[in-house]
Amino acid sequence: MGRKMPLLRPRLVTVAVCASAAAALVVGPSGQGRPGGLAPLGSAASNAFLREGAHARTSPTGRIAFSAGAHPHENIYVVNADGSGLKRLTSDRGADLDPSWSPDGRRIAYRHESGGGDASAEIYVMNADGSQKRNLTRRPGQDYSPAWSPDGKRIAYAALRGDGPPRIWVMRTDGSGQRRVSRLAGEYPAWSPDGRRIAFDRNTFGPRAWDIWVVNADGSHPRPLIASRADEQGAAWSPDGKTIAYGSSRGARAGYKRIWLAKTDGSDQRLLTRKDGERPTWTKPGTHVLFTAAGIFLVRRDGSGLRAIPVQAPGEAALADWTR
Repeated sequence: MGRKMPLLRPRLVTVAVCASAAAALVVGPSGQGRPGGLAPLGSAASNAFLREGAHARTSPTGRIAFSAGAHPHENIYVVNADGSGLKRLTSDRGADLDPSWSPDGRRIAYRHESGGGDASAEIYVMNADGSQKRNLTRRPGQDYSPAWSPDGKRIAYAALRGDGPPRIWVMRTDGSGQRRVSRLAGEYPAWSPDGRRIAFDRNTFGPRAWDIWVVNADGSHPRPLIASRADEQGAAWSPDGKTIAYGSSRGARAGYKRIWLAKTDGSDQRLLTRKDGERPTWTKPGTHVLFTAAGIFLVRRDGSGLRAIPVQAPGEAALADWTR
């Protein structure tokens, strides 16, 4: 853990929309998850999981924040769930990405990089219309991947201080009270709906590379949540706190990921869709999962109804987040 970890960006992939994605609800390679991880199609556990979201057939509403543009000139955009109302919120010489909505939908936290690139990364916050941008972190090192707590009072983020790897930190929403949560390396934190736990990506530098870990919000009891010999990244808790969506390279082509679901104890892991994708997020009712794969895609939590959200933004859309 002594060597310096570079600030990694999720890999963007360019793929076509697959209209048959609903055919792959819970299939995938077995034997790589936690003990008893994968539930076969048609099993009692699988059927119960599918019934949980089968009632939801209406299209969700809300606003989506995402980054788009060629690196290092990405900007933050917002768009309605149907693809209308596209608006660019940032416009500068640097890069703006990692958008995260506040729970009330009034503000967006994000990563801003000036001309110094990754080394200049800071956490900024702005109003949902792009006004009143301000730097929250203002510290040497790299600060990125912000995530609002469910009560809207704190922001978790990754910070790289000195020569060590990035670790999870938490601060108040005005930038005060910055503190490290754990000594473990980690980035891209995600709060549980009750605010008691934080899931995060952890690079072990071993044969498993990226795993998803979870730690109590006070820094106690860190433990692996989703771990296999594949890359597991980008955890997102369902609003009811019962399910984790995440990206995994299991069963995907080399260099790509697909979206998987699991219970929040790491059990009952299942493939949501065969379409390549990463960095999922949930709609507010928990009926759909949003993810990116060069564009922005939406799928029901039972794996059906995959569709692309039409967005006319430059470059590849990435790192999308849904209004809570």
